[in-house]
Amino acid sequence: MSQAVIARRYAKALLALAQPEKSLETVVQDLQDFAEAYTLSEDLRESLSSSRVSGTAKESILVAVLEKLGTGARVHTFLRFLLSKRRIVLAPDIAIAFDALVKASMGKVEAEVTVAQEPSAELVQSLQSQLSQTSGKEVSVTIKIDPSIIGGVVTRIGSTVIDGSLRNQLNRVRQSIIQG
Repeated sequence: MSQAVIARRYAKALLALAQPEKSLETVVQDLQDFAEAYTLSEDLRESLSSSRVSGTAKESILVAVLEKLGTGARVHTFLRFLLSKRRIVLAPDIAIAFDALVKASMGKVEAEVTVAQEPSAELVQSLQSQLSQTSGKEVSVTIKIDPSIIGGVVTRIGSTVIDGSLRNQLNRVRQSIIQG
């Protein structure tokens, strides 16, 4: 089973625990803070995943990091559980999956829009409102610049990709010419 699938399962379980408490934003922030610390610190990653470090030492390291970050009780317990199951390496993936699940439960969705050059603020606003109307959800747009698409827009919402790039259109014309 892939790590993304496992991370999503843990994220769903955490969502089920945190939803009744109405503390989703706090849990998202706490998870992201730990995931960032974990990702940035090679020493932390090695000490929490090394087989040479005892379980009690790992737990005391984790507790010290969580206290320094000011992590809430729900995430504190959850991360200690991950550590005990030797799944702490999934924390960054779980943070991403949990954030996506929380946004989905609130009717929000992230859209990654790739364009060839920096768009104007009005264009981004217009695109955001059109995507919100189309999806029926509140869409937040992240702009990515990729000159190789030549022109047009490539939009990714979840696993759906809408490719309206000039590069894609040229590839289609080339394929139709090749196929005769």
